[in-house]
Amino acid sequence: MRKIQILLLIIIIPLTASAQDTRIVEITAQEILARVDDVMAYPSGKLEGKLMHIFPDGRSVTRDILGYIDKDNSLFTFSSSSRGNEIRVLYNLQGEDIWVYNLHSLKLFHKADVDRYDRVFDSNYSFIDISNADLQSNYTGSILRKTTYKGSEVVILSLAPIFKNGLYGKLTLYVTASNYLPLRIDYHDNDMAILKTLSFTKMSTFEKRHFPVRYDMLHIASGTLSIIEFTDYDKKVTFPLSTFRHENMSSVK
Repeated sequence: MRKIQILLLIIIIPLTASAQDTRIVEITAQEILARVDDVMAYPSGKLEGKLMHIFPDGRSVTRDILGYIDKDNSLFTFSSSSRGNEIRVLYNLQGEDIWVYNLHSLKLFHKADVDRYDRVFDSNYSFIDISNADLQSNYTGSILRKTTYKGSEVVILSLAPIFKNGLYGKLTLYVTASNYLPLRIDYHDNDMAILKTLSFTKMSTFEKRHFPVRYDMLHIASGTLSIIEFTDYDKKVTFPLSTFRHENMSSVK
């Protein structure tokens, strides 16, 4: 009987250790996502920048971006020199709830489910891409490997969507191994082919906090490149809560 008990312990202990190792890896992946979410969150205040869409022949279209940010809410106005203010995009609940107001047609749209993947104008960005909705809340992460990317040691993670009603079958995330700054995200379609790639090409540091100020989105099939770059930031500007209510989007100044 004692020999049988010893054998059972020998069998059980390796299985338990293996399960614990797997659990540690999964927790670590989610912790990395939490750190990436902190970096990618827009800082509170007023952001100004541009959205540029570049075609393979060198032609480009540019729109100005004005962003009002307050913790879990953000409101972006897109405008052009020829058409003035064109649309406003409101993100509530940390980017989970999306509203779009067309200032020319005076129509309000609630972007839910697959509509969140509609393109912003004709750029490579969908509305959900610039929402900065938490990766940790929307994806289950697993660590693939460590490697070298553009001269830096990086960790590569595979992110599986929790909700299966979107256009992305998975994301592949590259982060620096030292401080988990995001460098690149590959967006895969539901056939797991890479649809487009987002590169974080410029970071800014403000009050010891890193956040991206330039995002390059390359569409693989078309060869087009869309760039969002923020050039001005004012942290002193604050906004009333009414700014971030969809029923007030037509009257925001």
